Amino acid sequence: MEVERVPFNVSLPLLGVGAFTLLLSFCFCCYLWRLKKNGQRDEQGYVTRKFTVKDKRQQNDICPVCLEEFTPGEKIAVCACRHGFHSKCLLQWLEHKNNCPMCKAPVRNPVGETTGLIRPTSLSSV
Repeated sequence: MEVERVPFNVSLPLLGVGAFTLLLSFCFCCYLWRLKKNGQRDEQGYVTRKFTVKDKRQQNDICPVCLEEFTPGEKIAVCACRHGFHSKCLLQWLEHKNNCPMCKAPVRNPVGETTGLIRPTSLSSV
């Protein structure tokens, strides 16, 4: 049984289409991952990251809830107002109140408020 070779003028476009499809799939997966990550941040109201001494994305080096200093590599939660807290401390605080312990800015969206993925429907358009 003899296998026929595919001509170069046919195999090159097929290879190009395959590479383009692979690249497009990778871009779409990255887009979905980023959309999911942003949705979780919007739902939680804060971002978790590891603390570094040179990090300028937050305004404080001490957790205002427990009054302990952050250690490098420790998991912290940073609100939209850029105040940082131990993740456990912020979660305990948010069980009782929905605002930043330092500046009283709202952390989570109020009940019934929509995210950026869902468009609110107005009663006047019904």
